[in-house]
Amino acid sequence: MMTMAGRYMAGAAGLALVVSLMGCSASGSGKKTSRVEGSPVTAAEALDQAAKRLRSVQTYQASVSVSTVVGSTRKHLFGEITSRSKDQALKYAVPFFDEEGNATSDSTQLLLGDKLYIKNRKLLEVIHKSWIGIPLSGLKPTDTYVVALLAQIHQPDPLLHARMFTASKDVHLVGRETTGGTATTRYQGTFALSEALAKLDPTERTEAQAVYGPFGTTPYFEVWIDDHQLVRKVNMVGKRGAKHRINATMNYSTFDTPVSITTPPSNDLKNLPGPATKNIPI
Repeated sequence: MMTMAGRYMAGAAGLALVVSLMGCSASGSGKKTSRVEGSPVTAAEALDQAAKRLRSVQTYQASVSVSTVVGSTRKHLFGEITSRSKDQALKYAVPFFDEEGNATSDSTQLLLGDKLYIKNRKLLEVIHKSWIGIPLSGLKPTDTYVVALLAQIHQPDPLLHARMFTASKDVHLVGRETTGGTATTRYQGTFALSEALAKLDPTERTEAQAVYGPFGTTPYFEVWIDDHQLVRKVNMVGKRGAKHRINATMNYSTFDTPVSITTPPSNDLKNLPGPATKNIPI
């Protein structure tokens, strides 16, 4: 698992989910009845309502900040994701920066139907095309890097996190805050990863286990929910000892607004089977 976690951050596509979470420990009970005006009766009820509300969301856009510690290796990446549920389309744009904060290159992953498209400037040096297309129907367990990318691309899904958070037995209300210009109520807690995974579909369960599993069994979370039961921000942190840590922050800027996710131009695209990507800088 250490190897797979390391590869998440090492690839040029390098998504992963995660960034700095406040390290305070959660306390309290999901049965707390303290409330602010307009909030549900309990924190647990708020999570249930958010999970139900998010099922009807057709599009969303979010920024993702990812930070990991695996042994002596530290990684910190940012990305922007766009999602459209009607055709299960996802776009993940990841800029890369040098030590001084200057943009040096970028990577984009598109998931459209049964195909994953990856764009990276380094591809021009190898295949003389900006994009590669990988059919997902032919993937094998040995295509571990592509499988890892799919897990990372799906992880920012706010519905997935809301469902996982409903497994918490200590979630509690923190208070009212403004998040990205929107009035929200903040909650925090922890959950047993095994119980949260049980609330997901088989594919989601496998992917979430791949992303969070290497970093402990009891993740801590904070979630900001607006007055329309939409999740506006998520913070998550998982730890396994001092040398394995994953922090994730996801900020959701829009819901149910038109988004553009299109197939790459055919003249700048090379289709490759999953195994052929092993030595390609994706």
